[in-house]
Amino acid sequence: MLVPDKKPLYELALNKMEELIKTGVWKEGMKLPSEASLSKEFGISRATLREAMRIMEDEGLIAKQQGVGTFVRRKPIIRSGLEELFSVTALIKRQGMKPGTKDFTFYKLPALENEAEKLKLNPGDEIYKVERVRTADDIPVVYCVDRLPRKIVGDKFSGFEESVFAFLEKEYNIKITYAVSNIKVVKHDFTIEKKLNIGKNDSVLLLEQIHYDENNMPILFSSNYFNADKFDFYIIRKRD
Repeated sequence: MLVPDKKPLYELALNKMEELIKTGVWKEGMKLPSEASLSKEFGISRATLREAMRIMEDEGLIAKQQGVGTFVRRKPIIRSGLEELFSVTALIKRQGMKPGTKDFTFYKLPALENEAEKLKLNPGDEIYKVERVRTADDIPVVYCVDRLPRKIVGDKFSGFEESVFAFLEKEYNIKITYAVSNIKVVKHDFTIEKKLNIGKNDSVLLLEQIHYDENNMPILFSSNYFNADKFDFYIIRKRD
C-alpha cells in the first residue's frame, strides 16, 4: 500500500516502481505482476496504475509485449553518437568490453541489383559477402553483413574477423573516410533473432551504410543489425 502524501497517486506509484527497478527487486528482463495484482498491492485503481506505467514505458524502463505481458527493459550496454563513423570493434572497446566474433563465413557471388547500384558496379560483377556476429564480453550484440567488390580485394581474399576498417587499411592501404547511412527498425526476422539470441518481440536496429574512401569511391556496403536492448544511439544536433 502506498503511503499518501501531497503527490498524485500515479506519481507515488511511479516512484515506487522506479525504486523497485533501481534496487534490483525488479530485475532486467523480469515479467511484472499483473495490473490487478499491482493495483491491489499499491491500493490504487487500474487507471492510475496505467498512467504510471505509461510514463515508465516512455522513459524506457519497461516494455509491453502484446499478449505476453510487461517486462523490465534490459539496460543498453553500449552507447554511441551516430554522427561519428566507427567500427564495431572500436565501439565495443570504448565501452571497456572485449570484442569477439562468431558464426564467421564469407562467399564470392554476383552482386544483387541493389548491391551493384550502391557499390557502383556492373550487374553481375562479383563481390565478397562476409557474415559474422560481433560479441561484447561474449554477448551477441551485432549481426554484420559486409559486401566488398572483388575487383578491390582480389581473388586471394580470405575474410576478416575483427575491424573491417583496420583490415582495409592494413591489407590494401584503403582508408574509409565517410559513410552514407540509413537507419531502419527490423522486426520478426528469424535469422537475425537466431544470430543475436533474441526473442521474436525484441527490436533490432538496422544500420545500412555505404562507405567511401578519400577519393569518394564506394568501397564497402554494410548492413549491421544491432540488438536494440544492447545499444543506445544518440545524435547531437546543433543550430547554425
